[in-house]
Amino acid sequence: MNNKTHIGIVGAGKIGSSIYELLVGADFGYKISVADQVEGMWNIPEENYTKLTTTKPTYEGDCVQFKEFVKGKSLIINALPYYQNINLYKDCCEFNVPYFDLSEDQTLDNYIKTLEKIPFTMRYCGLAPGMSSIVAFDLLKRLSKPQTLKIRVGALSQNADNKLRYYNSWSAEGLVNEYMGDCQVVRRGRQTTVPALGGYEKITIAQHEYEAFHTSGGIGTLAKSIESRYNPFGDPPSTIHADYKTVRRIGHHHYVDFLFNDLQLDQVSLTEIFKSCIPQTKKDVVIIYATASSLDKEDEVTYYKVFKPRMINGRYMSAIEYTTAIGLVAMVELFVKKKIPQEGYVKQEDVEWKEVLSTKYGYYYRETEENIIGL
Repeated sequence: MNNKTHIGIVGAGKIGSSIYELLVGADFGYKISVADQVEGMWNIPEENYTKLTTTKPTYEGDCVQFKEFVKGKSLIINALPYYQNINLYKDCCEFNVPYFDLSEDQTLDNYIKTLEKIPFTMRYCGLAPGMSSIVAFDLLKRLSKPQTLKIRVGALSQNADNKLRYYNSWSAEGLVNEYMGDCQVVRRGRQTTVPALGGYEKITIAQHEYEAFHTSGGIGTLAKSIESRYNPFGDPPSTIHADYKTVRRIGHHHYVDFLFNDLQLDQVSLTEIFKSCIPQTKKDVVIIYATASSLDKEDEVTYYKVFKPRMINGRYMSAIEYTTAIGLVAMVELFVKKKIPQEGYVKQEDVEWKEVLSTKYGYYYRETEENIIGL
């Protein structure tokens, strides 16, 4: 089957090209094609690359023409900016092509709810949501009477000398979007929403001090899954509290709260600030800390790991690049091997953590002694 699998990656940016490199390096035997609006990419052979055409802009962003690229593919990986999600998904629906994406944006989910029939759809692949959702749900299921689930994830620069204590290591558009939207949480067993940048806390992880606060999208579909599994109307009713917060170095929140809430700048202006005024870095660090506990913390299980840049298949990858790319590549591998459902809308937390760890690159997420080394 692998020799007949033709994967289309739409978007050849940092993450899209990282996904391509991992798939090629894994020697799965898939045929892999990449499409983007730019002329070409140095690391992608010309015969595997398609330059997309663009018509007039729409309210959903530039109207990029995906149809010819999508048609005939075994599956499509969306590595585009979030505002192109619906445009690409419509073409996957037309040709019944399985669809994977990395986006934290929930607008596409709202659109999917209006459709009577959809192709295989797996959203929120990557780091958070994605791998963090799967491991968090695994922790929750280990407890007979879970009460609290905390997911704390941070993509930080190793060094920063500005007042934000932050350099960009990924998409400015994505960062601004998650700092603005409503955030799904579970309170007393029920799914609800809270504002982004709220829920501020200081947290100590492995003897290091950080701050954390709510951001949108990072929990994906997990809040709804928790409400469904642990019935708040049952006997006894569930009283679980669960949330996702972004981890930053102390001091960051004060300034972004000023920009987003005090000044109330619009999304375009904020995106331009983070694109143009905040330095970029590939010397980053990714932290995943998830903990589930029962009432009074009598039982508690934790996953903690720190990721730093490394060479993979001969290419230097930042921590955010390979942790995100591996999250998606693992789902594609499990899908092609038919180890996850083959139709309908499949959630990240539908996948067993042990299956993730068994994939080609899953071992990068295994906990080892090195994750207690200082940052």
